[in-house]
Amino acid sequence: MDFRNNFSILIVDDEASLLENLYNFLKDKGFEKLYTAKNIKESRFKLANFKIDLVVLDLMLPDGSGFDLLKEIRKESDMAVIILSALDGIDDRKEGFENKADDYLVKPFFPDELLWRIDAVLRRSKKIKNDGKISLGKVIFDKAKGILIKNGEEIPLTATQFKILAYLADNMNMIVSIDRILENIWEDSYGYENTLITHIYRIREKLEDNPREPKILITIKGLGYKLVKED
Repeated sequence: MDFRNNFSILIVDDEASLLENLYNFLKDKGFEKLYTAKNIKESRFKLANFKIDLVVLDLMLPDGSGFDLLKEIRKESDMAVIILSALDGIDDRKEGFENKADDYLVKPFFPDELLWRIDAVLRRSKKIKNDGKISLGKVIFDKAKGILIKNGEEIPLTATQFKILAYLADNMNMIVSIDRILENIWEDSYGYENTLITHIYRIREKLEDNPREPKILITIKGLGYKLVKED
């Protein structure tokens, strides 16, 4: 399915053969952006350095519990998470859903069933994102129209401003490095940093009450930028 090309998946499991088989299976089914991690440490690195849309998460990992990683993810992001675990108790399932997992599948499993669940979760995620209106404090970012709405007034965005803001919105409440923004917007991480700084300030002029003391599009010194949406 063509829509699968638009999503990236991180598979977290300490079983090497399962990682390889699941990677190859999903690749054959049309997912081109796939990442793997054998433990929590590797998972944190992948989540920090790549745009991930969905995590397939084992619970029994060598350096900690998958539940702890799920809690970390939920503090920073609403990305989709499907738990894939041999833990089949009702209390384990309850804990997964209480920590806002999108689905829970018990091992052993049929790969096709996991695929169906992934497709269903991603379709729901895509529909929510495509509804397009994101509340950022007192301002609404209407992705469908490419505008901001502030105090009832529609504020237009340039094409580049829209791309930057949309990319940050797709990584809501997460630090996005300058290099990642440059590569996503200009397909090059060299020579555009000053241009990006200018665009960020222009966005803040439209978004913030006080652009010099931003509360929504904030700079994380030495790391990048974060678009903040409070629950």
